[in-house]
Amino acid sequence: MVYHGIIIVAMVILAAHLLEGVLKPLFLAFGLYFVLKPGADWLNNHGFNTLQANGTMLLLLILALSLIGLFAWLQVDAFLSNEQKISELEAAYSSLLVRSESWPIIGDYIQNMDTSQSPTQILEDMGIEIGSASQLASLSGMVFSSLTVLFFLLFIIFEANLLPGRIEAAFPGDSLGRFQNISDKAREGINTYIVVKTGVSIGTGTCAGIICLIFGIELWFVWAVAAIVLNYVPYIGSLIASVPPALLGMLMMNDDPLNLLLFLGLLMGNQQFWGGLVETKWAGEALDLSPVLLLIVVAFSYWLWGVVGMVISVPFTVIIKIVLDTVEQTRPLAVLMSERSPDLQKVWNDALRDGRLDDWEFTRLLELQRNLEIDEQEMNVAAGRAAIVSALERGSLSPIEREFVIRYAKNTSLRNKATELLVPGALSPASIELIESLLDAKQEEE
Repeated sequence: MVYHGIIIVAMVILAAHLLEGVLKPLFLAFGLYFVLKPGADWLNNHGFNTLQANGTMLLLLILALSLIGLFAWLQVDAFLSNEQKISELEAAYSSLLVRSESWPIIGDYIQNMDTSQSPTQILEDMGIEIGSASQLASLSGMVFSSLTVLFFLLFIIFEANLLPGRIEAAFPGDSLGRFQNISDKAREGINTYIVVKTGVSIGTGTCAGIICLIFGIELWFVWAVAAIVLNYVPYIGSLIASVPPALLGMLMMNDDPLNLLLFLGLLMGNQQFWGGLVETKWAGEALDLSPVLLLIVVAFSYWLWGVVGMVISVPFTVIIKIVLDTVEQTRPLAVLMSERSPDLQKVWNDALRDGRLDDWEFTRLLELQRNLEIDEQEMNVAAGRAAIVSALERGSLSPIEREFVIRYAKNTSLRNKATELLVPGALSPASIELIESLLDAKQEEE
């Protein structure tokens, strides 16, 4: 089995390398499909049919990407055409190198560097050529790649709508029901991750662009777009996106160290605010991937497909983990991919988030109880807390939530009052006050 596994992995890597021109736009199209899916589902639930919802989201995507690409391209073209600005930056680069030779730690390294090359020559050595011909070639390549991704995306949208019918025809019986159950669970987790990550990415990029604009950093819109895209790579994506504007800021503000420190501090603070505070508050443990696994995935995908591979690999790894977690037979693999071990309270919170408890969720909870050797009392406490939190968030109490709250209240002084007052349906002010007091009373007794 190990021998066959190694052969399969080697063949997959070889195929991914040789078929990069086909697979890269295909995976980009899949990534865009998952980004569009929450919006299409929302439109579908508000009067649009499936074709109209997907078509609307696709047109909005094309319009947004066209406007963003056009504005970024015009900004880059204007910057590269400004020979005076390029000369000023090259002079600032030379001045910075001279001053940094006396700095501790890096001074010796700077003295041994080849400082004869200008920034323009360094960029050309890296494959980034400045000139109208190279810009035109890059633009034509981007247009061709965009059309290829759009072509794949159209077929993925049509295929997703036709797939359930083909499954029902190919596997009659309850296969479609099982597939639909797994699909719904996976879609919910994927949509949550995509919505949160996209929202945080837009927030991070917008604030980064505003900071660059305020401090007069060239190409501020380009750096904002780079921050939005690279923020899909957790931990290091925003850091990588901050390096170019930070280096440019060092050249443009080399005579004003206090202003430079303020600029760099705001860039770092922006990353920490959106990634460490907003995303954690919004999604909690939505990512929950092993840091070692993330490091391996990011390093391997960067080696395989460059920056594009690094950006799309982590979301797909999260999606694969969510799908593995929804299938009973593959759930152990999802646990191995996780950063944290399964937490009883979190599982109950996730299960009762919609006020229902289906067979799949109940089976998972029983397995967790058995594996962690949890007694009935602890299960009732976790279920009751999850039911109270879910009911308060939705403003209503479902029958299954009422049952868990009543079990939770048995060891408190409010058990009789809870039995009499709590009924399924919309929560009255008295019911809200009771379950809030019930949760506080239980916590005090513990």
